[in-house]
Amino acid sequence: MAGQGDLELVGEASLELLRAGNERFLDAIESAPDPAAAAASLATADPYAIILGCSDSRVPPEIVFDEYVGRLFVIRVASNVAGNEEIGTIEYALARWGCPIVVVLGHTQCGGISAAMSQLPPGADPPPDSAGSVHLTSLLASIRSHLGWASGLSADPWTDAVRMNVRRTIEQLASWSIPIRHRIDAGELAVVGAIYHVETGEVEFLDAPQGARTDPRST
Repeated sequence: MAGQGDLELVGEASLELLRAGNERFLDAIESAPDPAAAAASLATADPYAIILGCSDSRVPPEIVFDEYVGRLFVIRVASNVAGNEEIGTIEYALARWGCPIVVVLGHTQCGGISAAMSQLPPGADPPPDSAGSVHLTSLLASIRSHLGWASGLSADPWTDAVRMNVRRTIEQLASWSIPIRHRIDAGELAVVGAIYHVETGEVEFLDAPQGARTDPRST
């Protein structure tokens, strides 16, 4: 078992990786054809889409959608669930930038989903021990409330559960938030479900959105 000193060394090594990464980032800015313009672009926020995604390290929306800094307003939480803080953050983005679309982005092999399923799906890691962790227990309960059915009945219950969770989150956004519902009803906002397939890199968009139809890139 690792001692405190060993853990401190591991933590310092991880911190050094982060420092080195930021140095590479700064070097890339300095190496740009116009370093001043490259730096200024980092401070520009003009998002056209809100992404409510999972915190999984394999699913960074800016990379998945190949977008520049400042073009996506991203909220990430385990298994892309929507609590008060997440919904409030979406409402902030709508009030600040009037984004015409919210994408609820789930993904295959989601660990939070597998941990909340009634039966562990094939290939999934064992769920973490939530004993004594009030907040983790609450998170898993929230995910389970979205599933609401006995998993393991289809050929791919894990992905089915991911889809179900995305759809339940969409329903929750519209039912819990008056600003979101008003914008949907006025045709000013589309709320779309999507699944990122970690095995291939493809984003599968689910049912056609209801609400705004304008292409934000055309305005």
